[in-house]
Amino acid sequence: MLAAAGPPGGSAPGSPFSRLPVGALRRAGWGLADQSFSSLTNFALSFLVVRTVTLADFGAFSLALAAYYFAVSVSRAYPMDPLVIRYGRAPEAAFRQAAAAATGTALGAGVVAGILLLGCGLLIGDGVGVVFVGLGITLPGLLLQDAWRSVFFAAGRGRSAFTNDAVWALVEFPALAIVIASGDRSIVWPVLAWGGGATVAAVVGVWQSGVVPRPDRARIWWREQIDIGPRFLAEAAGRLTASQLVVYGVGAVSGLTAVGALRAGQLLLAPVQVFFMGINIVSVPEGVRALGHSVHRLDRAAAIMSIGLSAVIVAWAVFVLAIPDSVGAVLLKASWLPAHVLVLPLAIASLGSMLTAGPSMGLRALAAARRSLRVTLFASIVSLGDAVVGALVGGASGAAWGLAAASFIGAAAFLRAYQVEAHLYRTRADASASSSPTPR
Repeated sequence: MLAAAGPPGGSAPGSPFSRLPVGALRRAGWGLADQSFSSLTNFALSFLVVRTVTLADFGAFSLALAAYYFAVSVSRAYPMDPLVIRYGRAPEAAFRQAAAAATGTALGAGVVAGILLLGCGLLIGDGVGVVFVGLGITLPGLLLQDAWRSVFFAAGRGRSAFTNDAVWALVEFPALAIVIASGDRSIVWPVLAWGGGATVAAVVGVWQSGVVPRPDRARIWWREQIDIGPRFLAEAAGRLTASQLVVYGVGAVSGLTAVGALRAGQLLLAPVQVFFMGINIVSVPEGVRALGHSVHRLDRAAAIMSIGLSAVIVAWAVFVLAIPDSVGAVLLKASWLPAHVLVLPLAIASLGSMLTAGPSMGLRALAAARRSLRVTLFASIVSLGDAVVGALVGGASGAAWGLAAASFIGAAAFLRAYQVEAHLYRTRADASASSSPTPR
């Protein structure tokens, strides 16, 4: 049963880490476990595929994964974030109705995008076209499966999200084993096994939640969320576009070697990104629950998130920097030295991103879509500009230091934006309280 969060109550001031709610820690643990499991299965999938198909076909498969991640990021921003923000503490009946509309919107978007991908794949042909055909067929199930994760975490049911991902893996990997054993090296079969497993898990999600997606309510959901939905969409698109433009911009001014060094350096910090994604998937629901108690508790949740994630990136960076070159050469071979040189600036860039995480979560919880969009676009432009200018001056190292500088500019901008919105929320709450009639 999908249950809303508990009733609001008071919050005692203190240090950010005082009186940590056990329930919040448990839900964060399930978020981390779910994301770690999901990342591990995706890594295993890529490993099996690269050993089975040609390098060109694996490149085509990588394009399908990139398209999937783009679609999922947009789907989480809208239609799923409005569900988390506005219905995370709603009564069960209202939550179910909203979940049906939000998941129905995600399913409908997957159908439309899948048809477009299917048409493009048939026109393109060859390996890339075949991959897009497979992705087009399974994209509705892929997006719906991810939508259930948002639903479960909004309802405080991280265990259900983990179980659903486990169902996906239990279908996907036996199907992949059958494909490999058959000797058929067409890239479409691994794509169908991957997406087909997600589709089965999406159907199981209906049974787990007791909610039937309602694509017919997509237009109603859009109208109801018109004040935040378009801005969340624009924010996600802007952020994703900027991150890709950084890669192309650095490549244009410094060449593919610089891009390869940057990617290899980022790979060394990838475990922290997995940890961040695991915490991030539960951060907005927890922020909404904290705000239900008080703005002070939301302040504390944002501080805990930023400080905790910052400690993790610092600890991991120290560990990576301490790895001997002899061990690193075994891990990344010729890419080790160029990547290792960039660990320090890239770790500082990641530190800035972790400092941004708390204020960003706070803006989401406050439903401050307008200000969040503005600060995201500002930070994305600064990141792109600093990276390209840095690449012009110092190649891959310059680009990495440019990203480091931009991340702290962005963190400061996000912190200021959150402080302004939190102050406005307190002002409105105080005005509302003072205007309420005093009971006799």
